[in-house]
Amino acid sequence: RRNEARQLAPGPLRGESMKFHKVNVEERRELGSYTLLRYRWEGPIEPGQFVMARAAGFPLTLDPFLARPFSYYDHDGEVASLLFEVRGRGTALLDVASTIEVTAPLGKGFEIDPDSGRAALLGGGIGVAPLKILGRRLDAMGVPHDVFLGFADAKCSVVAREFPGAGVATMDGSVGTRGNVLDAGVEMGDYGAIYSCGPTPMLAAVKLAAGDVLRCQLSVEERMGCGNGSCNGCVVPVRGGGYVRSCIEGPVFDAEVVAW
Repeated sequence: RRNEARQLAPGPLRGESMKFHKVNVEERRELGSYTLLRYRWEGPIEPGQFVMARAAGFPLTLDPFLARPFSYYDHDGEVASLLFEVRGRGTALLDVASTIEVTAPLGKGFEIDPDSGRAALLGGGIGVAPLKILGRRLDAMGVPHDVFLGFADAKCSVVAREFPGAGVATMDGSVGTRGNVLDAGVEMGDYGAIYSCGPTPMLAAVKLAAGDVLRCQLSVEERMGCGNGSCNGCVVPVRGGGYVRSCIEGPVFDAEVVAW
């Protein structure tokens, strides 16, 4: 099948070295539960790609030992930005560092078909991150689109202000509609393409709601240890059996490819 061929294409050799670039943090600000961090990056970035990032210090210090993966939030051609939530040691160090180390863009992002008609962008929690750069690209290509966001509560939903006109739902009903992102006003029949990112249960629900007619692309949120296909810690089950690495064959997959 066309989509399976794209996702299952061979990736880099296992253990291939990854180069890190030291960059200065140009801006950092809080958006509710999340941190928005900006640094200069002039190379091309495709919506849906990710970066491995860590606080600068290696090899003088191995804290953190592993870099962390982050979807690109935005990129204007000169400055890239990341949106993340502090959840552990790695993100806590990144949250206060003035200098960080980042890789070039990694993974496969969203495929945009300008002839597919109006698009719906669905994000859940920190999964809203890749939708900003995706929306920028859709605007540049003249593709009309609507954004629908789901959050746990009002503090998490502060980032929705970055998406004017977006439909919003919160699980506790404190902002927007009570419920998940599918309760935020999206009508699947109004769209020709669906782009989504969030936790696996949400993506599975989006896949089911989209059905077999719409082109639906899902950006998965798997844990990544290496980002270069070496550790197999981010595998995703696929139809027909077996697994593929979300850092190499993904993190964006056609909904019909994944086996959940």
